[in-house]
Amino acid sequence: MPQNLPWTPWHRVVKLREDVRTGELSLADFAADLHDVMMQRGVRPIYEDSARFFALTYPTFALRELARDVVLRLAGRNTKAVRQLELTYGGGKTHTLVALRHLAHDPAALPNLPAVEQFRSDAGTALPAARVAALAFDKLDVEKGMEVRGPRGELRWLKHPWSVLAFQIAGAAGMRALHAEGRDEERGTAPAEPLLVDLLARPQAEGLATLVLIDEVLMFARGKVAVDEAWRGRLIDFFQYLCQAVTKVDRCALVASLLASDLDKSDDTGKAISAQIGEIFNRQKEEGVQPLQKEDVAEVLRRRFFTPASIADADAFLPHVTAAVRNLAAVDDAVRKDRRAAEERFARGYPFHPDLTDLFYVRWTQLDCFQRCVAVRRCRRRGGGPEAPRRVRTDLGHAEGGRAAGRVHVLRRARSRRPAGSGRRAAGHREVRRRGAAGVPARRRARRRRQGRRCGRRRVDRRPAPRGQPRP
Repeated sequence: MPQNLPWTPWHRVVKLREDVRTGELSLADFAADLHDVMMQRGVRPIYEDSARFFALTYPTFALRELARDVVLRLAGRNTKAVRQLELTYGGGKTHTLVALRHLAHDPAALPNLPAVEQFRSDAGTALPAARVAALAFDKLDVEKGMEVRGPRGELRWLKHPWSVLAFQIAGAAGMRALHAEGRDEERGTAPAEPLLVDLLARPQAEGLATLVLIDEVLMFARGKVAVDEAWRGRLIDFFQYLCQAVTKVDRCALVASLLASDLDKSDDTGKAISAQIGEIFNRQKEEGVQPLQKEDVAEVLRRRFFTPASIADADAFLPHVTAAVRNLAAVDDAVRKDRRAAEERFARGYPFHPDLTDLFYVRWTQLDCFQRCVAVRRCRRRGGGPEAPRRVRTDLGHAEGGRAAGRVHVLRRARSRRPAGSGRRAAGHREVRRRGAAGVPARRRARRRRQGRRCGRRRVDRRPAPRGQPRP
């Protein structure tokens, strides 16, 4: 057996951000809010300030491709007008919308950061300035409406989504453009396509493109329909006319997320509304977008938890990864058979164990209400520091050093001291149980057969038959 290599604990290789190390980081900081960014009140500076936002943002490949398509559409160089974010809960949809807002609102004022340069390089053209209007439906009260900011900074409370859109694009002039009598008042029904075409084209008189961002549609739609069933038809008409108008206005783009983060809105009525609205977008949109992939999770975490200087050189992690995989190979046959693939996998996720990020992304996201990005950061924030309890260790190096790497301490730890290959519970090896057709682990199914219980659709009776009678 090869001798274990000494290796450095992770917290001596990368340095935690001060707010993470001291515990000052609030869980509320993990949830992006599109409305706060649009209002610019200083409530959430980590998202409202483009410099702080892009300092913590990892431009994934899918996110850069989406930004490229939107930028080219705003520059009048493609026809991809309507895009829909196809994400599970907590998949980074609001973060994506915030990134698009910052890129389009005032490109000349963007900070000189690597993330911004990546977006610029992928776009292949100068970022065009745009008038950005956001429909954050989770902030639109079904009775009172919401407060919005006009293009000159003026504030106003409005009730209907088309009014919110019109005021952000053209202020009072936008309200008059939609009203039947040209008054600066709200109208009660959805404006038809020609009126929306005129509205969306108005920023071009100032040399600006138009970008419409939509978030949490079902949050408002489900509550409004519960109050008045007639609003189902009004909302369907509005989205139908809006999608058609966006495709007919040059240098105009729409990016939408239809999901509701509150699963109570996804009852039978909510699902029916979502299906009807989704059908409208499916007729007009290009291919769906999922900005966050499984291979992106580790880098997202690195940028949020560690100082930029300590993670700038990824090659500096390689000696520590080599030592970790070498030690792990001594106790894990799978790693020993293909150490090269294991090193590449561990290097992509350092200092996080790749099984941990897979667990968060693949398995736990199948649970109801699981917020993917938020939950991953929460668990890491609570269990990632050097002084964290050992029952939640999630890294590739123990604080004392010298132990074999590769164990995930979130759900359970393999404590067996048997040498490698002596059993399924050898140190560093996670047991995987096969499940039968009925979703019951094989070991439990076997025990139930012995006990004569029902297992799936088959009942097996192992009790001894009475003397002189055949077994049933």
